[in-house]
Parts: sequence; structure tokens; C-alpha cells
Amino acid sequence: MGVSRTKQRERRFRINVDKQSAFYSLLQGIWEQRISRVGLYLLLGIIVFCTIGVFYTPYNPNQTSFPRDLPPSFQHLLGTTDYGQDVFSQLLVGGFPVIAVGILTGLIGTFIAILVGITAGLYADTIVDRILSGITQIFLIIPGILIIELIGAYLGAISIKLGYFVILGALSATGWAWGARVLRSLVLSTRRKEYILSSELIGESKMNVIFQQIIPNNLPFIASNFFFTAIYGIAGLTFIYYFGLGSLTQVNWGTMLYWSLGGEAYLRGLWWWYVPPGLMIGLVALSFALINRGIDRVANPKLREWNIKKYYKQIKENNGDNGDGTGNIS
Repeated sequence: MGVSRTKQRERRFRINVDKQSAFYSLLQGIWEQRISRVGLYLLLGIIVFCTIGVFYTPYNPNQTSFPRDLPPSFQHLLGTTDYGQDVFSQLLVGGFPVIAVGILTGLIGTFIAILVGITAGLYADTIVDRILSGITQIFLIIPGILIIELIGAYLGAISIKLGYFVILGALSATGWAWGARVLRSLVLSTRRKEYILSSELIGESKMNVIFQQIIPNNLPFIASNFFFTAIYGIAGLTFIYYFGLGSLTQVNWGTMLYWSLGGEAYLRGLWWWYVPPGLMIGLVALSFALINRGIDRVANPKLREWNIKKYYKQIKENNGDNGDGTGNIS
């Protein structure tokens, strides 16, 4: 009895080490990719910039007592709007809700995709699989933008806090289906592997198989799906406010674009009103896309061209070192 318990503990310890090594290997692989490091640095800089806006702004972003349509200057770094508001203060304040909704949409959408996709894959060709696959197909067919428009049309009379939560719920409910469908296919392929079959033969529960085998082996796709869904959340939030479907009393990058459109900033040459928020939205999406590209390189060996050259150079250096530090081959 003691021997069997010892073997079980050793096996569980070995599985936990493998699970951790899979996670850290993914992080290490992402960090080794130059393109993903650029994306991480860019995203970190934007998050720091937006976090500053939570605690400090040069002026009240809703203050309308400044001269109108001022160009950028030392007093107003990004000028003022047609309503006498400081653009830089609005840019600082408006970034945090956009990034927060994007990240939360990525987390919630990825969680739903994992829950639905893995469950459908494990119970393939059963009534559970047919029900979950049918629900997934419905959300894939119905355009997410249409649902967002219908919900956004009723946000005018809703308070600020509740407005963001409703938008977050709408984006999360429409952003998980693609990831769940792909993850189901990956689970169907993974569950036929020998180590999965061996785990099932020795009596491992389905929860252990999911958390110790299936999820660690599909971490690259799960991480990639998170960043893809986060981009969708940022674009969806911007779309809602740019077209005036949300509460226009909220200050974010989407409402800045909406008011610049209403003030005809494009036609009047007030570029400092609409270029900064549009540029920030593009930079956030670019940072997510760069990180996602790095994850693709980790998951797909065919994309690791520069990394292969690096390892080939290391192999040549190791072969040329005879162990005494001289580098001469005896």
C-alpha cells in the first residue's frame, strides 16, 4: 500500500513538473521572439501611460473653459477640442477603460472557449457535443457587430458603470465561438495521443486529464486566442462609442473619435483631436498582434527562421569548444 502511494505521489509530482515546464517553456519561447518582445514593451508602455491617467491629469478632462481649437502647445500638449477641452487629459483618462474592457473580454471569451471547446471535444459524438456544437454554430453565424449594435442602442439611459459592464458582457458573449470551435478540433486530435490514452487506462479522472495534459499541450493556441479576443474587445468598444451607441458622457478613446466626427475635425484640419486616440487604439492592437505573432512562431516551427539560425550558431560554437575555453579542437 505504501509503495503504491509513493508511486502515485511520484507520478503526480512528475505531471505537475511537466505542466509547469510547458507553461514556462511557452513564456520562454515568447520572450525569445524579438517580435513578441517589441509587442510586450509597447503594451507595457501604453498600460503605464493609461495608469497615470487614473491618478493624474493636467486638467479636468470634462472642463470646457479653455479656448477652443487651440493647436498643441506647452500649455496644452495636444491642443483643445471644439468644446474647449484639453485633448491630452482626455487621452490619459480614456485609455484605461478601453484596455480594461479589451483584456477582460479576452479573459472571459477565452475561458468560455476553453470550457465549451474542451467539453465538446472530450464528449465527442454524444448529445453534449451536439448541443455545444450547435450553440457554437449559432454564435458563429450571428454577426457579433449586430448584437453589439442592438445592445448599444439602449445604453443611452444607462449609468456609466453599468454601461461598461453591458458592453463587456456583449463582447464576451460574441467573442468566444471561434476559439471554442478550434479548441474542440485540437482536443479531438490530442485525446488520441498515447499519453492521453495511458492516463485514461490507469484511471485518471477527466479533470486531471484536462488540467495536466490537454490544457498544457494547447497553451500556445489558448494564449493566441486570448490576444485575438482582446483585440476584438478593443475594436468592439471603439465601434460602439464611435458611432454614438454608448453613453457619450463617458470619456474614452471611442467617444473622443465620436465628438471629433461631430465637430468636423477632419474637414477643419483639427488633426490633434482625432489622430491621438486613433493612434493609441492602433498601437494597442499592434502590440497584441505582435505578441500573437510571437506565439505563432513558438507554436509553428516553420516560422522560427531567425531562431533556427541562432541555435545553429550556438551548436557551431559548442562544437568548436574542447572544454578548456580556448575553442580549439584537439
